[in-house]
Formats: sequence, structure tokens, C-alpha cells
Amino acid sequence: MVWLLVGYMWLFLHRPFEVWPILGAIRLERVYMLFTMLVWATTAKKEWTENRVNFALCAVAFSITFSTVMSPYVDILNYIPTQDWLKVFIFYLLIMSTVKKEKDLKILTTAFIVCFFLYMLHSFREYQNGKGKWAMDTWRMVGVDSTMNDPNTFGNSIVYALPMLYPLMALFKKKWHWLFLAAYFLLSFRCVQLTGSRSSMLAIGFLLGSCAVASKHRAKIVPTMALCIPLIWFSMNENLKDRYRTIWNPSSNKGATDSALGRVEGFWGGIRNFENSPIWGIGPECHPFTTPTKLQTHQLYGQIIGELGLIGIFAFLSLLGAILFNHWEIIQLRKTLRDVGREKDADYCYRVSGGVVITVFLLLLLGLGGHNMLRYTWVWYAAFQGIAVSILREKVAKVRFAKMTGIDIKTLRLN
Repeated sequence: MVWLLVGYMWLFLHRPFEVWPILGAIRLERVYMLFTMLVWATTAKKEWTENRVNFALCAVAFSITFSTVMSPYVDILNYIPTQDWLKVFIFYLLIMSTVKKEKDLKILTTAFIVCFFLYMLHSFREYQNGKGKWAMDTWRMVGVDSTMNDPNTFGNSIVYALPMLYPLMALFKKKWHWLFLAAYFLLSFRCVQLTGSRSSMLAIGFLLGSCAVASKHRAKIVPTMALCIPLIWFSMNENLKDRYRTIWNPSSNKGATDSALGRVEGFWGGIRNFENSPIWGIGPECHPFTTPTKLQTHQLYGQIIGELGLIGIFAFLSLLGAILFNHWEIIQLRKTLRDVGREKDADYCYRVSGGVVITVFLLLLLGLGGHNMLRYTWVWYAAFQGIAVSILREKVAKVRFAKMTGIDIKTLRLN
């Protein structure tokens, strides 16, 4: 079953049916998901993973669905953003009911990185062949698909995927594994650079800086990174340089200044929408119906407040709380295993949870300049972490049982 989930993951990320129209004509994604659900219903071994994040995501699903139903602007039966998010939620249910073993979690998270690498590689190849987008007076790289190919959206997607390299590194045993890591990171950085997404570039710089400072080799890494900055700068054309200059000199480009002011207006627009409909909001991604500019909020906080109201605020706070409590629980479970000399058995799950927490921080940070409320990242990563918690709970339960029965813990099989 896990390999069927991997197949859908690739279809969702790479979206070949948007690249090659013939695949779209046969409804490849829908047919594949229906087949996966049929296998799940008939032959898959199902066992629900209990975790606090289930309640939180059900609350988010309810808030998104209810606000769509109550929205005066759209009809839920024909509204694509809500339907697409509910598809992501169904995928979450499939993951949480079938993935139980650490081996399967490793397959799922590793496949996510591989699928995303192929997506970036294909997008980079198309950029080299002339596919891009003029925006803010700059020729910018886009994703190869059409749903999430906007330069800023594509750049942010790359940044959100990077923390999942952290658990992947725990599996590296051969030289080519580290070569893949280097190739993945260099491709990620180059793609972000070519998107001209200032928020994504700042976020990837923040990740690099944080990793460098936290490393025990910081005395070598930090100077090396500083020497690379001029090389990175001179590798860009003048359009991109002008784009990134607006980070420290907004007045150098009027479009960039207007873009930043648009984020502020998006937040206050969300507040106005909240005042008009404080309980359930105006409906997900319905902000353009309420403003003369016909633009999205481009701001997570204004989006949640205005489009989902109090119900959505509660739901997303519940999701954040569940993810933080899950990570706290994993830390405690890891300490228990460390006390009996089995800390390595907690390493992968701990890294998965750490990657999720870092990504959630990035979602909140980049949410200052992007409307990422309906991103699949919230849902998929919550599933990864929820399964990691369940796996560690089972390992700790085995250790405690071994203690009570006098079994040698050092020889105990936990995987």
C-alpha cells in the first residue's frame, strides 16, 4: 500500500497531467486515486494511528468546508480550491490508516524528497529551454506544472521541502547518498535563485545560517559561506540582481514596494472580511471577491482571519498546538530510550518531527508574505509526524514491558 501512496505523491507533486495534456484528458490523478482507495478498502491492512493531530486536522477540514458552504461567493460543488484541499485530506486519512511501521515511514519520507527532486529537475530543464514568467520586471523561473508553478509558490515549495533532508541524512551510508544530498541542495538553491522570490531566498539563507551556527564545524562553515556570497551574486543576471537589491533597498524598484504594501493591505483586508463575517469567514480564497484589485491576500494571517473566521482561527491554533505537543512528546520518548541505551532507535522519528517543526516555522514565517493556508504541506507533514509519534510510543512500550519481564533491553528488537 505504501508504494501506491508514493505513486500518488509523485503525481501530486510533479503533476505530469498538467505537463502532457493527454494524461489530463484521461483524468490520470482521479483514476489513480480511485484505484488506490479501492485497494485500501478491499485488501490493505488498516489500523488507525491515534494522535492529537487527527482532531486538529478534522477541525481544519470542518472550518474550510463550512466556510465554503456558508460563503456568498462560491458553490462548494463547483469550488476547486476546497475540493483540492479535501483531496489532500483524504490522502492524509489513507496515510494515517495504513502506514504503521518505521520502514514504511522511511519509504514515504524518502520518496517525497526523490519526487520533489525530479519535479525541480524537470522544471529547471524547462527553464533552460525558455519556459519562465515575466513578473516585477524580471524573467523568473516557474514550476513545470500549472497549479503551483508561480515563481513565489514554486520557490516556497522548495524551501518547505528542505527540512525533510534532515531525517533522510540519518539513512545515508554510502558516498553516492551524500552526492545526492549535495545535488539536491545545489539544485534547490539554484532554482530558488532563478525564481526571484525574495522571501524564499531569505528563508533558504536563514536555514543555511542556522545549520552553520548549530554545526560543530561552524568555524570552517561560516567563513566558507561568506566567501560564497560574491560568487552567488555574480552568477545572477542584472534583472535578478535588481530584484534582490529590493531586499535592502525597496525604493530601487516601485513594483517591489507595491508588492510589499500589498501584503500589508492583504492583512487589513482580512480584518475587514472578519468584521463582516466573524464566525465562519467569507470562504477559502474568496478574498478577491471583496477587493477592487481582485487579488489574493498574499498573507497567511489575514487569509485565515478573514476567510475562515473564528472557527478557522481555532482550527489552525489547534493544529499548531498538536504539532508542538507531538514534538515535545517525541523528545520525552527519545529521553526514555536514551536512558536505556537505545537512543539510536529514536533518531529517525526524532529527525522527522524536527523537520516538521522547522517547516511549520517556515510556513508561519513565509506566511507574512504568502497565502499558504491551503498548502498540502500542513497536512502531509502532520501525517509524517503523527506516525513518528506512534512508532516511538510502540518502541517505548516494548522497552517498558521488557523491564517488567526481565528481558535484556540491549538485545530487544524494536524495529
